[in-house]
Amino acid sequence: MVDVLELFEHQVRTAPERTALAVGAHSLTYGQLHLSAARLAQRIADGGGVRPGSGQVVALHLRQSAHTVVGMLAALRLGVAWYVIEPDPHAPGPAAERVRTALADTDCAAVVFDGTDPATAPEAVAAVAPRTPRLDLSGPDGTAASGAAASGTAPRARVPGSAPAYVIGTAGSTGAAKAVVVGRGALAQLMAVRGEEPGVTTFSPCRLAWDGSLLLLFHALCTGGTAVLPDARELPDAARSAALIATWQARQIAAPPSFYRLMLPHLAGADRHLRRVILGGEAVPATLIDAHRRTLPGTRLRNEYGPTEATVGVVAYDVPDAPEATIADTAAPIGRPIGPATRIHVLGRDLRPVPAGALGELYIGGPQVALGYANRPAETAGRFVADPYAGAPGARMYRTGDLARADAAGVITFAGRADGQVKVRGARIERHAVEAVVESHPGVERAYVLAVPDERMDTTLVAFWSGPRAKGPTVRELLAHCASRLAAHAVPERFVQVADVPLTPQGKTDENALRALLAEAGPAASDGGAAQRFGTELEQQVAALWADVLRHDGFGPDDGFFAAGGNSRRVVELHMGLERRWPGAVRVGQLFDLVTVRDQAEAVGRALAGSDGPAGAPAAFEV
Repeated sequence: MVDVLELFEHQVRTAPERTALAVGAHSLTYGQLHLSAARLAQRIADGGGVRPGSGQVVALHLRQSAHTVVGMLAALRLGVAWYVIEPDPHAPGPAAERVRTALADTDCAAVVFDGTDPATAPEAVAAVAPRTPRLDLSGPDGTAASGAAASGTAPRARVPGSAPAYVIGTAGSTGAAKAVVVGRGALAQLMAVRGEEPGVTTFSPCRLAWDGSLLLLFHALCTGGTAVLPDARELPDAARSAALIATWQARQIAAPPSFYRLMLPHLAGADRHLRRVILGGEAVPATLIDAHRRTLPGTRLRNEYGPTEATVGVVAYDVPDAPEATIADTAAPIGRPIGPATRIHVLGRDLRPVPAGALGELYIGGPQVALGYANRPAETAGRFVADPYAGAPGARMYRTGDLARADAAGVITFAGRADGQVKVRGARIERHAVEAVVESHPGVERAYVLAVPDERMDTTLVAFWSGPRAKGPTVRELLAHCASRLAAHAVPERFVQVADVPLTPQGKTDENALRALLAEAGPAASDGGAAQRFGTELEQQVAALWADVLRHDGFGPDDGFFAAGGNSRRVVELHMGLERRWPGAVRVGQLFDLVTVRDQAEAVGRALAGSDGPAGAPAAFEV
């Protein structure tokens, strides 16, 4: 299997002037990207302590930009693994904790950061990584090519396929983050079995901290194509992502289904150049397939499945093109194994295959299985188990914890999680960990979190909780409590207070009863004084739209939409409401800057008076 760095370097020699990478407005040719990676590798090596092939990591504590990809390639040159840990200017506490956890779990050779970014100021990085070498990209050597890099003598380690390529953080069964270590051989195998058209322009509206972004990034870099990604400011804006697809005439894109749904209205006519859309990370509902067929009839659609522990994608289902070819279930199957080396088993408790159509747990074997969890030997042993079907000593398979069925033809359908984990907007979340955070609020006695489909069949988190009604927390307080302790995608979108969490006759939580309560529940109770909080009629009208979208009215005129429970999907719903009430008054992109009721009401007022005012560039929020 050819290492991905060797494939990239072949393209550097073949077409150094071809555009290799575009992140936002910043693009690099193959030659420039190669030189930048060599320069950064030299700077990291100059700090001392790098041991190729030892399992070390380089932590890339950067907001998404071309620098992040440069850092990934620099790590590969050094024979160590990259670990993207994005800062979050809106939640610095959780981001700092992720860095501390990463440093505790790995042997970190260096932390690379941008000192000009307020979220990664040098003193803040020093506080979380006091004993780890730190490399500030804004320092005096941040842009000038070193002599070694320019002359081609910068470090270039040769390591085996068993050496780590990258580390990805993911949720653990106890709620604590785990770091999945993936080998270079597994990444090389991922590239070797892909059937995508080589040398084309690809696009992924994904964070580089999520392994789904790697699928088309490395496909492009290894085959002479152009990899296009949004930068940190563009990431949450579906319209701007769609604009990048059009600007670069992308032929292939890979995205989580929920974000693809947001982009789809902006992609009409893109099937003139867009040949394939790959969706992964969560279930693909039949309604989204129908919307894709209507909007992009000439573009093929594929559903892919693959946990982080099996290197991005191992199973795929090509959705039929014909509109009359309906999906029998509410979501598309995940399909069959990609490539002959991947082994997929649906097994019972006795580790024997279950009959066709029967429910079992999904196990994955083959060369894409990850190396394990960093600094978690017990959890690695529990999930990466001996593979009795491989026919080779020492072979392992990954126990996914996913439930599945395989039909007589071998087509696999995903049937949920066995351990309480769910995927929301492509990110894996441990429901029980979210429950523990909700229950840690002093006004909450019991909590239960469900993942439920919204009206668009996208997965959302709902927290049911019980506690004293007279003195219980408001939705606003619960949101703030959770946002300070959880990643943004793990904060429940709705909080529903119940007298008691209902139980089945067997003493288990009655999820069906909770779903019935959710269907009956209206917006969350107000924390009082709603009318007095908004001084103008326009503010009151905008606030009413917020309450409809957020399903609560526990916010004030100067509270941010995202802090009040909004996200990228809900901001689109809010814009639709504003458009119905005041057509053309506010553009959807402005809502990432105009984040309060007061700001939005003032923008509407200016539009009604005949002046838009300045349109700010969207700020970055969690997708």
